[in-house]
Amino acid sequence: MNEARISTTARGLASQSPGIVLYTVTLAGQLFAAIARALIASVVLEIVGLLTGWTIPVNAISLAVGFAPLAVSLLSVLCPPLVAPIDGRWWEMSQGGRAPEQDEREAFQRAFNELQAVDPTLRPPRHWFVAEEPACNASAYASSLCVNRGLLESPYAAAVIAHEMGHLRSSDTHLTSALSLLLIRPMTTPGLYPLWSLPFRCLGWVASGQAVFWFTGNTWEMYWRTREFAADEYAARLGQAHALAQSLTRESLPHERPIPHMRFSRATHPYTKPRIARLQAHPTPPPGEH
Repeated sequence: MNEARISTTARGLASQSPGIVLYTVTLAGQLFAAIARALIASVVLEIVGLLTGWTIPVNAISLAVGFAPLAVSLLSVLCPPLVAPIDGRWWEMSQGGRAPEQDEREAFQRAFNELQAVDPTLRPPRHWFVAEEPACNASAYASSLCVNRGLLESPYAAAVIAHEMGHLRSSDTHLTSALSLLLIRPMTTPGLYPLWSLPFRCLGWVASGQAVFWFTGNTWEMYWRTREFAADEYAARLGQAHALAQSLTRESLPHERPIPHMRFSRATHPYTKPRIARLQAHPTPPPGEH
C-alpha cells in the first residue's frame, strides 16, 4: 500500500511539472508588462511632480507599480499560506458567495465524511462558501472551495467535492491564483483602427499583462484540460468514480457542444464523454485503500 501511495504521488508531481514550467515562462514574459507599467507610472509621476511641485520618489513608486504584481504572484506559488487566504476571500466576494447555513454545513460534512471513510487523512478545505446557483457544481481557487447551493441538495455532493479536492491538493488552484494576480485588467486584443490610438491601446494591452496570456493562453488551456482528468482520477481513488460519472452524465453531457479545433482551443475542460468513459472504467477501491 505504501508503494502504491509513493507511485501515485510521483505520478502526481510529474503531471504537475509542466504547469510549473509554463508558469515560469509566463512569469518571464510578464517582465515586459512590468517594464511597461513602470514606464507609464514614471511618466505620469514626472508630470504630476512638474505640475504640483511635489517631490515624488518616482523611481521607487514606478518600480513598485511595475513589479509588485510579479512579486505577489511568485509569492503565492512559493508560499501559498501568505497569499491564498486573502485571494480566496476576494474571490468569494467577487463571486457573490455567502457563508453556508446550518443545513448546508451538515450536507457538506456528510459528503466529506464519505470521502474520509476512504482516506482518513483527508482534510477539509481551509475555507469554503456557497454560491447561489441551482447547478450541481463546485469550483476551487487559491485555498478556497465554492460549492453551489444545488450541489448540496443533490446526491452527487461527495463526488463533485472529491474532484475539486483533487485540484486543491495539487498545485492547480495556486497556479490559477498566481496567474490571476499577474493580470491587472482583462483586455481584448487591440484592433487596428482607429490608427491614432493604436500605440496607446497596444501599450495598455502589454502593461495589463494580457498580451502575455494572448501568447500562452492556448498552451495553458491544453494543460488545464489534462488537470481535469487528473482531478477525476483523484476522485476515483476516493471511491467516487461512478458517482462522478453519473453527475457528469446528468449535469454536463446534455449541454455539450462541438468546439472547433478543440485541441488548440481556449476550452478549459475536455469533452465530457471521454471523462465519463475513463471514470466508468475505473475500479472502485475497497474501503481503506486510495
